[in-house]
Amino acid sequence: MSVTKGRSRCRHSRRIAGPVSPRLANSRDFPLALSWANQFINIQHGCVLSIKEEAPMKGTNFSRREFLRSSGLLVSGLALSACVVATPAPSDAESMAGDAAPSVMTFAWWGSPHEKDTVVNMLDAFTEATGIPNEKHHVPYGDYMNNMQARAAANTLPDVFYLPTPFLVAWAQKAVIKDLTDRHASDPEAAIEQIVEVNRFTIGNRIFGTGACTEPYMMFFNRKIFDDRGVDYPPATVEEAWTWNDFIAVAKQVTIDENGNSALDAGFDADNIQTYGVDLPRWGGSWRVYSPGLWQQGSEVYSEDENTFFPDRDIAADVLQKTADTYVQHKVTASPEFLGQVGMSSIQLMENDRLAMFLTGNWSLEALSHTDIDYGEAVVPIMGPHYTVWAPSEAIGVSEQTTDIDSAWALYKWVVFGEGSLALSRTGLWQPQREDLLLTEEGRAKWMTEGVHTQDHITAGCIPAVYNSRRMPLRLGHSEVEGRLLGPALGPVYTGETTAQEALDSVLPEIDGFLAENPNWKPS
Repeated sequence: MSVTKGRSRCRHSRRIAGPVSPRLANSRDFPLALSWANQFINIQHGCVLSIKEEAPMKGTNFSRREFLRSSGLLVSGLALSACVVATPAPSDAESMAGDAAPSVMTFAWWGSPHEKDTVVNMLDAFTEATGIPNEKHHVPYGDYMNNMQARAAANTLPDVFYLPTPFLVAWAQKAVIKDLTDRHASDPEAAIEQIVEVNRFTIGNRIFGTGACTEPYMMFFNRKIFDDRGVDYPPATVEEAWTWNDFIAVAKQVTIDENGNSALDAGFDADNIQTYGVDLPRWGGSWRVYSPGLWQQGSEVYSEDENTFFPDRDIAADVLQKTADTYVQHKVTASPEFLGQVGMSSIQLMENDRLAMFLTGNWSLEALSHTDIDYGEAVVPIMGPHYTVWAPSEAIGVSEQTTDIDSAWALYKWVVFGEGSLALSRTGLWQPQREDLLLTEEGRAKWMTEGVHTQDHITAGCIPAVYNSRRMPLRLGHSEVEGRLLGPALGPVYTGETTAQEALDSVLPEIDGFLAENPNWKPS
């Protein structure tokens, strides 16, 4: 691999030309190390003003505290906000749910202002096509699980909703979400075999939902910065993926201080960096931070019996330390304090030529497409011999409380298999999960969009989602492992106050003790 000036490998296709939309004020991506309640959002999904303020729900058919504790998060009386918008059914439309008048279907989700608008349009199209009216509940991510768990305890859950996968097992165990196995088996339009394996959310041999889309871990980069420094673009194919050492070397070439020196130059001033080489996940204890590095080195997050966390502890320490050292040792990433002070998302930093590379999920394409950045798409660097990344999205579940399962199933199918998935994929927010839509030219033509996806998206996004992706085991209690135990222990690692090995030596006995007291659950 060449990292010298001369552009010997600057041969990847540029972004497909298209109209430039107004700049995004609130990006979905802002990697700060936060607790579980915020860690996947990281200010990334934004906060949207509520149309209706909703207090926590009261009343329950079972112990609310017991339910919330089993799900890994207690609601503590804070006000929960949600945007609620209703779409009535067209008077002349036919319902997919049968001859009886359909119920109003409620759908809940989180996301940035752009994601909110995109989902609203998708739900409006559902009602127009099916005649089934809907009510929309958009909740800022920081409040989302508080809101949903309070609704579950009060028997007022939406019919269909986003569900973070660490909560899936607990909600299946408590019969909060429906077992959809028989529905999938009897409906050819929803055959589970159509979608990538990582998005088939099965516990035992029962299906409790699917992903909404694929969200492969990938790299976006600012072409202008690479051009200005005479550095070759990052590779866009799995076969050419950088090793971690090669990646750090390139990141140093495009980390620039206020005097124009790179991090490789003798006069580099690490206290006055103008452009950072890279930003990457440092999201508390989130599995998205450490799982790719483990898988790439042939290791796992859990032991085979799922009772030991990080069974190969030396490898886990190596992965976490390499991630932390992008800031602690190499100074190619910004400190969490800097990101908080500057008040800019990673995409906004890139838009102002202050960030060269950004490792994140496919979802960032939507925000990038609303900027003036000349961006490229690439595969992520690897820490071992196996190119393996995460690609599953969070889950889409159907409430056990729904009073109209036929209409709820119609909405679920629309989001997961139908036009709903395609609509959100065209914006760059999602990527389809049906294999035919990822692997065939005819399928990709239904959603790849000029001005959003580059030509390199096929090899950097579509192919890895099918052939090089994994997901976390669905383990009861994982949300508490991430949020209450691992996340707080890793915070000082990302800032250099302690090492990854020291943090793991301290916290792993407590995690394994928690797992021993909370065995995993499988349906009988």
